[in-house]
Amino acid sequence: MIRTTALILALAAHLSTDPAVAQDASSPDVSQISAHMGEMAMAVGAGGGREVADRLRFEPYQQLVDIFTRGDLVFLMRHGPTDWSKLDEVDVAPTDCANQRIMSPEGRRNMRDMGSLLASNGIVPARVVASEWCRNQQTVQSLLQGMGDVDPGIAAAMPVETTPDLNLLLSLRGSPDVTPLRDRISAWAGDPDRSGPLLVVSHYTNIEELTQFRVFEGEILVIDPARDNLVLGYLRLRSAAPDVGHFADALASPLLERERAFDMVERYYAGLNARDDDLFEGTLGEEWFVHGESPSRPTRDVESYLDEIATYMEGIPDIRFAIDSLHFADDVVTVIGTLTGTHTGEVFGYPATGRAVEFSAIAVHRIEDGSIVESWQMPDRLTLVEQIR
Repeated sequence: MIRTTALILALAAHLSTDPAVAQDASSPDVSQISAHMGEMAMAVGAGGGREVADRLRFEPYQQLVDIFTRGDLVFLMRHGPTDWSKLDEVDVAPTDCANQRIMSPEGRRNMRDMGSLLASNGIVPARVVASEWCRNQQTVQSLLQGMGDVDPGIAAAMPVETTPDLNLLLSLRGSPDVTPLRDRISAWAGDPDRSGPLLVVSHYTNIEELTQFRVFEGEILVIDPARDNLVLGYLRLRSAAPDVGHFADALASPLLERERAFDMVERYYAGLNARDDDLFEGTLGEEWFVHGESPSRPTRDVESYLDEIATYMEGIPDIRFAIDSLHFADDVVTVIGTLTGTHTGEVFGYPATGRAVEFSAIAVHRIEDGSIVESWQMPDRLTLVEQIR
């Protein structure tokens, strides 16, 4: 895992020569959790004391510098999570909130968290344009509330435009096609007076029609108008999930469970590599049981397990686990990987040799109710010993 602070800022400053484009990102908290995926946590000291446990996930990781430095991008966002127990009535007007699907209380909290995560990492739009529909207006309000938790001046100064051009396709007073949306995105080249991207808050149908991408509620597609509206990647909360309205097929598919299981395992090893138990949040069950280095001494929590494998970390302080392959069957994920590092301290009684070491490992993780509940760790210690004795 790579934790990026001053390094990203220095790189951003180097690549951005236009001060109107540069973001005011004083202390972003960015982690690379896999080869192509990253996460942003709430920056330390931000939010006026309000804690945000969720994280802002983005992919690919390689778009990171663009996100921090370019004000000529467009963030095309679907409204936040809604209450699907109440559907839009036939021919309901966009502003008739009593007779349409609106954001759930949890969805409002999620979008407030998202606003805080964006602002605390210095990602603030130059302006916002949104559909007239109530759920879109509620999304903007919640995002600005979260940004205001970080800096009250952000919400107060944010230019917000409401337009029927972004309304739900083919609905009452909706846009007949995505031409106005496409034209608005294509015309964006940055704001000469304010730094940051354009944030456009529309609907699933409009976004899929324009981009051919299926997006979760609250998900942002990062679009580059200078490259014929190319989608560079996405930003969404780590807690974001498919909704029953547009992802019923995915929710019923075992492939979704496979994807979630693989995601949990990748975050598990990112936490181990970083020696950061915060990265295990939402991954391990409350009664997680690991069969560790000593079969006779299993442990039940992250802290004691990290202590148990300190033999490796003290003798090979730069040790890292790379996933070579993942295999999913029923409720079990099997991981085949490689451990590498430099032998600079005592390991198993063998003094430091300064040698580079490499040895394999197999691990098995059992998944239950959306978290890892039991793990088996099987490193090839014999190969390690042969390299350091």
